[in-house]
Amino acid sequence: MINDKKNFTMAIGIILIVLMTLITLTGMFLIQKDIVTLKAILIIILVTLSLYIISIILSLILLFRVKNEKKIEDYSYKFVKVTMTSIYPLLITVAKLLGKDKDSIRRMHANINNKLVKTKYIKSNRDKILILLPHCLQNDKCAIKITNNIENCKSCGKCDIGDILKLKEKYGINIVVATGGTLAREWIKRIRPKCIIAVACERDLSSGINDVKHIPVMGVLNDRPNGPCFNTKIDVEKIEEAIKLFLKEE
Repeated sequence: MINDKKNFTMAIGIILIVLMTLITLTGMFLIQKDIVTLKAILIIILVTLSLYIISIILSLILLFRVKNEKKIEDYSYKFVKVTMTSIYPLLITVAKLLGKDKDSIRRMHANINNKLVKTKYIKSNRDKILILLPHCLQNDKCAIKITNNIENCKSCGKCDIGDILKLKEKYGINIVVATGGTLAREWIKRIRPKCIIAVACERDLSSGINDVKHIPVMGVLNDRPNGPCFNTKIDVEKIEEAIKLFLKEE
């Protein structure tokens, strides 16, 4: 987690330095040129870059408040979400160029998203909570198909699906297994949830958080003791914590 924060902070810092350098160069170029049209274009670039830098700085200030468990207004929440979504590809690019672990950035992205979601104090009826699970949680030797109905699981104990099924029985929420982003989006359209709990690896989780813009997503990272996309594991208690966070008392 410490390395995640270092890599994330370093990437943010590099992006800000590059943007400020572009502003400086644009300003210097603007002073030296006399062509009106070119000046107008440069001014637009200068203003756009300046506003983007201000947006990043304001978002960092708001994230500092969130880190200290202080509530932020709904418009501030949306502002930070939009800024983080826009800067995410740049952060991944910087990490790649520097040879840093891209999953480190993705973990921080998911962690920031979760902290933001917690500030909204969302409460929902059980039928409007959707848990999305990856198919790789199922034991690879299991012949039972659970993508259409997780209740087909026989709870043999060879994977974590059985324990997750107990949460469905306990809380009565929607739990589905999605084999990819397309199927996940189809389930979202069908159920129309008020909030989502998504279990996935770093890459898929960050991608899903960015794709689902109008529904709060609480991300839970899976463990990959056997490598990516193969017999993955999940801390079921973390899923239950997320359920309790969203579930309205009846």
